[in-house]
Amino acid sequence: KHSSTSRSKNEADMQPPPPGSVVPGASASPPGSRPYPAQQVTSAPIGAAARLTPGAAPAVSVASASATTAASPSASRAAPAAPAATVTSAASAAAVAGPAAATAHLTKKVQKALTLKVDSQSSRDALKCLSGFFEENTSQARRNLRTTIEGQNLLLHKEFVGSFEKVESRIEALDKLVNALDAACERASEQLQQSQSDTQAVLEKASSLKQEAKTIDEKREVYNRFSQKFMLKEADIQRLRSGDSAMDSDFFDAFERLEEVRKNARQLLNSCGQQTSAVDILHETSDVLEASYERMFVWVQQQCRGGGGARLPEHLLQRVLALLVNRPVYFNHCMKDIAKVRMQHAVAKFQEGQSTPSLGRDASGRLPDPRTTDPAHEVGQMLARVHESALAERDQLAIFMGERSVTRSTSATSADEASQSQASLPLATFDELLDVTLEGLGQAFASAVKQVLEGVTSIVMMYKIAQVLSFFARRLEEDLKRSDANLVVLCRELHQSTYQAFLDMWQQQAQSLRQGASSVYVASSQAPGFVLETANTLSEVLSLYEHAPVPAAEREADFLPIVSAACDPLLNHCQQVASMMGPLDRQVFLINCISTIQAPLKKHDFTAQRVSMYSSLLEDHIQALVESQAASALQKLGLAERLEALRRKPADVPVSSVPELHPVSLEGTLRSFYNSLFTMGGALSLPVLDRITNRVLRGEARSGVAKVISSAYEELYEGIKSLNIATHTPDQVKTLLD
Repeated sequence: KHSSTSRSKNEADMQPPPPGSVVPGASASPPGSRPYPAQQVTSAPIGAAARLTPGAAPAVSVASASATTAASPSASRAAPAAPAATVTSAASAAAVAGPAAATAHLTKKVQKALTLKVDSQSSRDALKCLSGFFEENTSQARRNLRTTIEGQNLLLHKEFVGSFEKVESRIEALDKLVNALDAACERASEQLQQSQSDTQAVLEKASSLKQEAKTIDEKREVYNRFSQKFMLKEADIQRLRSGDSAMDSDFFDAFERLEEVRKNARQLLNSCGQQTSAVDILHETSDVLEASYERMFVWVQQQCRGGGGARLPEHLLQRVLALLVNRPVYFNHCMKDIAKVRMQHAVAKFQEGQSTPSLGRDASGRLPDPRTTDPAHEVGQMLARVHESALAERDQLAIFMGERSVTRSTSATSADEASQSQASLPLATFDELLDVTLEGLGQAFASAVKQVLEGVTSIVMMYKIAQVLSFFARRLEEDLKRSDANLVVLCRELHQSTYQAFLDMWQQQAQSLRQGASSVYVASSQAPGFVLETANTLSEVLSLYEHAPVPAAEREADFLPIVSAACDPLLNHCQQVASMMGPLDRQVFLINCISTIQAPLKKHDFTAQRVSMYSSLLEDHIQALVESQAASALQKLGLAERLEALRRKPADVPVSSVPELHPVSLEGTLRSFYNSLFTMGGALSLPVLDRITNRVLRGEARSGVAKVISSAYEELYEGIKSLNIATHTPDQVKTLLD
């Protein structure tokens, strides 16, 4: 509205003055009057002024300024012309003022015009502008200058109005648009107020609903957390109860969630005092828990009955048994069933190994002729398979039982009475289950060993088998870490029976020797064949025992029964045979027999006691033989009679007076003795000593005889030294005898 008012006012201001009207501030001069000199001076250069350009604002020239009778400088600066009424009133005021005022005002204007500097830049620019439409500088042109300027001004205003019509139309359109927009804003404000009043109730209802939704969300969150901690999903319950679902990781995950729910319920019961809720949760989940335990028990039964010992799912069985530990009845039944299945598998594997032809049996499992096989090697192979199976079953059972084989988990202990009564039952131990697993294997092995032992007749072979059994008994005890394991006890029992059979064989041999003692005749005084055979057998037995895993401190006592069983009856039998011989032959025979028996014993440290005993016996027999042989040699050489006479001679009786020590006869005896020393024949040949088979003992016997003879000669030499008939000193004789 303001813009429209301003535009109308501007249009009124730009209207050209009507013809004949007086411009405010201009002097009214009659037509045809001459201008003032100042006007002439001023109008002279106006003819050369430049023409105004189209669209430019009208310029006020010096001439117009002189012709204009404005009251003040501000009137001369006003661009638009005043309205007609205003001009008329101003003219009337000027007429009333009187000629004096007009003359004074005109004088002031003239003076102002005279003060203008026509050579200034602004004056030159104004003149240059007027020169465009001031063609000739004539008086007529100068008189019409004002009219020309006003006409030019009118043209410019018309052109300005024409150019402003487009702007005016656009401004009017914009004004209409603004008015419409203002109306639309008023309508929108009214509608907004109406909508605000209408939606206030909706907002209040929405706020209350939002608060209720927030409360419901909080309750839902509480319920979700409660259900996660204290409730099972229906799918988990079905997975735990239903026997149709697979026993897989999903089942164990569901069981773990069940245990977690029960644990949280017990914590709630103990800490928060929510007895009703906690008891209800435990009561509701106890049925699911028992059903899951029963399902695991049934699953293990099915696996044992239809899976086979070698195809039991180890990983699943281990997890199931770890959970069944909390139900000892189920756990014990399952472990016994698994042990039976593993026992059948071990027995079948052992029998399969027995029926393999490469192991010494034919395809039917029968043993071949014992004379063509090595029973000890076969027993060793069987024991090796038994040992391997025992270790495999031990490791397999350890995998099934896991770390909870002897300790019971307390995380899943039920609060009901049934579980409490089961908690007091003992769990089957690892050792008991291992004995059940290896029981069938031990029976099959014992039967096979007894079958092998039936065909063994060799003492050495029986001892080999006994040693093999003893070795594996120790190995099994070390590996199973138990001395009372059934398999270890079985091996020890078989070892004892085999060892006793070995001793019985020695006893039977001794009995046969005793029964045939009267019919034995030995002509050469050498050790008979049965003694040599026994010594060879004992040597083999000693070689086997040398590698036995027996501590060094226990070896002598452990091997003593074998030595006693082998040597004592033999030595007694030899003494019975020797009793039927002459004294010298008896001594030589016993020396040969004892040395033959002692020879294999001397090679080993653990028979030192028996070697020492036999050495004492040999010393006694050799000493007796040496004494008898030395007495016989001295008797044959004639020295015994001379020495006896010397010993009986009184001290005060001269030697030559004794008949046996007469120098002539004594010299002949000594000469014969010296000859025997050089020839080592005759009485010094000692053929009885040559029948001693042991070279060392034979040498000891000869040395003993020589020592006795040299001692006797030395005694005789000292006794007859006064006769001066002995040509050889005792040392010389000793040297010759050696």
